[in-house]
Parts: sequence; structure tokens; C-alpha cells
Amino acid sequence: MFTSVLQGISLGLVLALMIGPVFFMLLNTSIKKGFKPAAYLALGVALSDLLFIGIAVFGSSRIEAFNNHEKIIGWAGGLLLITFGLFSILKPAKVSPKDLVLPDDSKTMLIDTAKGFMLNSLNPFVLIFWIGVAGALHSGQIIEGRDQFLFFSAVVFTVFGTDLLKAFLASRLKKLLTARFLLWLNRISGAGLILFGIRLLVKM
Repeated sequence: MFTSVLQGISLGLVLALMIGPVFFMLLNTSIKKGFKPAAYLALGVALSDLLFIGIAVFGSSRIEAFNNHEKIIGWAGGLLLITFGLFSILKPAKVSPKDLVLPDDSKTMLIDTAKGFMLNSLNPFVLIFWIGVAGALHSGQIIEGRDQFLFFSAVVFTVFGTDLLKAFLASRLKKLLTARFLLWLNRISGAGLILFGIRLLVKM
């Protein structure tokens, strides 16, 4: 049980370092509108992740193709994580906070939560990523049942907690957003995903 939680926290911290639209949206919202709207935005992202994790876990355990080709799907999931990691390492840091200027429409917590949910849900790589993780875990019988629930809960809560921390420290973080800093964050998170993917493959 403890191992599953620790692994979930580790993956959550790796994901928290990844730079993308959610990262800049979170910082922009916090700086321009305050911590509370940014917190609801982070909540929407977490709810989106939970939805996709549920779909991925249910699919990996119920779809016949998963059960008939467990090893192949497990290897595909591990290789997918390694591919995501390599992409993060090689991706140039071109995203700028100025690319994500938002209208001041944070009138209710529902709007902010829905905005975070939609921003994360409209990214096709989110579902692909969680399918890869769930498929590898299920196919390799690495984490099952309650431990699987604890693992994914730890991932989501870690990402959500770090998103809240980013929102709280938004004004200070914005000063660090140089191309070099973003490049190294991408490299660190990419290396983490590669190591996680390799670990899953080794346990197949």
C-alpha cells in the first residue's frame, strides 16, 4: 500500500514539472484574478484527470483486447511513457504566458472549474497518457485493486497540491519563466517519465 502511494506521488511530482497550457493558465489566472479562481481552475483539471483515469482503468480491465494481449499492451504503455518523456526533453520551450491571455470571466467558481476541466479535457494527449499508464499497470499486474486506487489518487492529489502551490507562488514563479528555465523543467520531467516507463517495462 505504501509503495503504491509513494509511486503515485513520484509520478505526480514528475507531471507537476511538465510545462504546458495548464501551467501558464494557472499562473495567469492567479496573477490577474487571485488565488481562489486559480484554485478552482486546478480543481477542474483534477476532475478531468479523474474522469480520464476512470475511463482508462475501466477500459484496461474490461476491454477484451486488453485481456487477450496484456503483454503487448503493457509494453505499448511503457513505451508510450518513454515517448512522452523523450518529447518533453526534445521539445523547445516556445510557450509564453502572453500566448494565454484570458478574458476576465471568473464570475463564479463553476466557470473557473469548468474552464480547467475543458482545458485539460480538450488535450488529446491526456487520455492517451492515462491509457498508457493504466494499460501498463494492468498488463504487468504491477498494481491492482485497492493499490491501484491509491496509486492514481496519490498522482491526482499530488498534481492538484502542486498546482495550488503554483497558484500561491504565481508572482514569484513568473519571474523565473525564462526559456532556459522552462527547457530544464521539460528535461527533468521528461527524464522522470522515461525512468517511470522503463520501470514498468522491467516489471513486465
